[in-house]
Amino acid sequence: MNKQEYEAKINKTYNGAVKVISPYLNHHSSMKFHCSKCNTVFYNKAGYMLGKDHQKHICTMPYGTAHGERLLKVRSSKQNRTRKTRDISKRIYQMIIEDYTYKEIASEIKVNSVIIRDHFIAEGLIESNTNNP
Repeated sequence: MNKQEYEAKINKTYNGAVKVISPYLNHHSSMKFHCSKCNTVFYNKAGYMLGKDHQKHICTMPYGTAHGERLLKVRSSKQNRTRKTRDISKRIYQMIIEDYTYKEIASEIKVNSVIIRDHFIAEGLIESNTNNP
């Protein structure tokens, strides 16, 4: 099977939603794919994409266990990071309003105090020539 034949089979199997990103070598090679339906970039073996149902890509689902059993759900790490960032931003804002020092804020959210101090300086909350280490 050549690259054009493989891509034609992928298009037919996934109704054009999955595109091959990496070059096709053979059906045993691991390849990179992009699914436009769930906007996921993932790796799979070329043969598995056309093989058994438990080996194929299903949008928003992981590949599952070594025995082919699908896991029930996938949690998006990007959503989790965004949620955590929003929560930390709100907490920092609240602590600034409550007149915490940059050292107290850094201690509370467990980051280096230099990061918070630099933010305070950039926002004009403290002067840059302050002798605070």
